[in-house]
Amino acid sequence: MTDQQTTPAPDFISPKDAEAPATSAKAYRLATRPWFKKKRFILPLALILLIVIIQVANGIGDTGTSDTAKSGSQPAVTSALQAQAVAAAIGTKVRDGKLEFVVTGVEHPGKTFTGKLGKTLTAQGEFVIIRVNATNIGNEAENLDCSCQLLLTDKGQKFEPSSSVLLTKDALKFVELIDPGDTVKGAAVLFDVAPGTKIANIELHDSPFSPGVKVKLS
Repeated sequence: MTDQQTTPAPDFISPKDAEAPATSAKAYRLATRPWFKKKRFILPLALILLIVIIQVANGIGDTGTSDTAKSGSQPAVTSALQAQAVAAAIGTKVRDGKLEFVVTGVEHPGKTFTGKLGKTLTAQGEFVIIRVNATNIGNEAENLDCSCQLLLTDKGQKFEPSSSVLLTKDALKFVELIDPGDTVKGAAVLFDVAPGTKIANIELHDSPFSPGVKVKLS
C-alpha cells in the first residue's frame, strides 16, 4: 500500500486579520504623535491663546484710561500736597481730627521758670512754651496730652513735650478732657531744647495716629 503524500492547504487570511497590521500601525502613529498635535490638547491651547489675546487687548485699553485718569487728577493731588506743606500762621484756626487749634503765642522762659506750688523747673537745655487754644469739634472727649505734639526746628529736628509740662501752673489744661463743643484756652505745651535752637513750626495732633497740622512759629 503506497502512502499518499498530502499537500498542506494554504493558510486562509480573513479580512479582519488583513486589517490588523494597518490598524496597529495607525495606533502606533497616533501614540507617537507629538502632544501638541493631539486633539485633546488643541482645543485647550486655542482657548488659552484666545484668553491671552483678550487680556492683552484689555490691558492696553486700561493703560490708556489709567494714564488719562492720573493725568487728570495730578493737579488736584499736587494742590493738596502744596496746601499741607504751607504752615498756618499764629492766630489761625487749624484742625486735625477732632480738635481745632489756635496757637496764640510763643514764650522763651530760658533755663528755669517757676511751676505750680512755687517749684522751680530746670531744663536740660532751655525751655520753650507754645500757648494753644484747643476746641473739641468731635463727639467724644479729647485732650492735648500727647507726645505727638511736636516742635520742629529750622534744621528739621523734632522735640516731644517735656515731662516737666505736668509740673507747670497750666498742667491741668494740658491733660484735662475737653468735652465736645468746649474749648481749653492758653494751654502750655512745654519743650526742652538745646540752647540757641531756632524753632520753626509746631505740629499739632489730636492723636498719635493722625496726620497732624503745622503752625509756623517764626
